[in-house]
Amino acid sequence: MSEEEKLPQGELPPEERPEETPPREHVYASPLKRIWAWVGVVYMVIIVLLITYLFATAKLLQGIGGLMVLPALGGVAASSVWLWRSGERHTPGQGVLLALILLACAALAVLGVLDGIPALLANFGG
Repeated sequence: MSEEEKLPQGELPPEERPEETPPREHVYASPLKRIWAWVGVVYMVIIVLLITYLFATAKLLQGIGGLMVLPALGGVAASSVWLWRSGERHTPGQGVLLALILLACAALAVLGVLDGIPALLANFGG
């Protein structure tokens, strides 16, 4: 028997094998991408619940726009904080801008809850 006959089917002899490339290092997603991925997951869960409610009752929930904005506001606030803490030096003006962004997100979130919860309860007869 020759050496070629001893090799398992489909394998090349050592001198004919192509050079193996080293495996690439795994690169994880940045925290900013992870933040927005979680916002997307939250929206997918909300959409599944809304469609399930629609199929179960044949009615759409009315007036819940304020609640639907909350995940995006959380994403904006978390992104702003992460960008602030990314390790760069910041000017006082940038600190004021971060505070304004967080204040606006908090105010809009409170308004969204105050507007959305009564509308959600009204859909359920409450």
